[in-house]
Amino acid sequence: MAKTTPSSSAQDPSGSKQAPSPRPSDSSRARSVFPLGSVLVVLVAVAVAVLAVLKPAEFEAAVQVAKTRALFVVDQFQSQNGEETPVREAVDCSQAEQYLTDVLPVKGFHVLCLKQTAADALQITAFKDGNAPSLRAESTMALPSLKQQLEALLEIPKPQDELARKYKQPYAFFTPDGTRLEQLSELTNRVVFLFEGGQFIWPGIRIGHKTVVKDVFGKGDVVLETLSMIPLVFSVEEFLKDDEIDVIMGLSLEHLAPSGVTLLDGHENRPATDWRTSTTYFLSSEKHEKIREIDQRVADLTKVPVPHQEDVQVLRYEQTQKYDHHTDYFPVEHHKNSQRVLDMIEHGYKNRMITVFWYMSDVAKGGHTIFPRAGGAPRPSTMKDCTKGLKVPPKKRNVVVFYSMLPTGEGDPMSLHGGCPVEEGIKYSGNKWIWNKAR
Repeated sequence: MAKTTPSSSAQDPSGSKQAPSPRPSDSSRARSVFPLGSVLVVLVAVAVAVLAVLKPAEFEAAVQVAKTRALFVVDQFQSQNGEETPVREAVDCSQAEQYLTDVLPVKGFHVLCLKQTAADALQITAFKDGNAPSLRAESTMALPSLKQQLEALLEIPKPQDELARKYKQPYAFFTPDGTRLEQLSELTNRVVFLFEGGQFIWPGIRIGHKTVVKDVFGKGDVVLETLSMIPLVFSVEEFLKDDEIDVIMGLSLEHLAPSGVTLLDGHENRPATDWRTSTTYFLSSEKHEKIREIDQRVADLTKVPVPHQEDVQVLRYEQTQKYDHHTDYFPVEHHKNSQRVLDMIEHGYKNRMITVFWYMSDVAKGGHTIFPRAGGAPRPSTMKDCTKGLKVPPKKRNVVVFYSMLPTGEGDPMSLHGGCPVEEGIKYSGNKWIWNKAR
């Protein structure tokens, strides 16, 4: 079970002490100490600026190191004058091990432990691709230096062409519970996730693993259970509420119309019913407060902001209706003839990343969601086979969460999935698609 690693914080020294000698008031000490600190920082920064023949990145790193060293001198001065210097809480790097998997390398996902060992020194313990054993490196207390070391240690590729340089998101850091980290002070003395694709993805760890997601809007704590590592699939029980489903149905049923598809190259003249026979309606979140509340709940669950979401696509599958195997992301290699699609997906660097699939009815028989390539199976010879693969039964109020993009930021062809024919009853469901960039 994934646990949130507490952020480092300043702590007062423990234990009894003799009463200190009388010292100046807080205001007078602030006047005597902090101007000195400011002067030291400015003097060192000016000295570095004189040597500004450095490249911009090297110059920025040198300035940050200079500031750190100057502040260290100030801390020493404060300590000698009776000031209590805040002690940064150390991190236990063994905490990182709970997030590792021994099932397979997870390309683009790296678990880090970043520990400050001196005023200007940072020890890096890295688990590349979410696997043991660890790699080690040292960095100065400067973000450019840290990034340079990580890029070399983890072999993070740089954008190789103009499109990648224009559209690809830079890698990003997160806490294990999905909070984005951007400042060096936020990264230091804690366990950190690095995603090369720039967006948070819950680690699957292994099939059957349960991750507690805290403080989800309208539900409190919820449990993500890993159903598959390839592709990455989770389930959540009782995610929706009956009154919410009633509102969705009431706003959608009269508007349902035959479902469409985005056609691949070479299929432009084929009808959507060759693959998909359901009826559907995109329900705007502006229609009702409860829809907006579910949007926030989905954002809390996935740790991706609401502006990345599409409106929910409400679906009805009657007896025999189905949706053949497909991917929810748009593979750039299959849309080279459509400039509209290429522009929409920024040549593959902007795409649907997550599907949170809502089950809004129980189904007497059939209607499963199937992942035919679960476990790394080869591409099926037919896109209509519902006998092989991971099958998730429709159960009212539950959701299945699966990722169409890898931690590298690339689309995952293993996320191929389908809606098996309904054999008895009616299946009501909903697609909530979440993109890796804001819509």
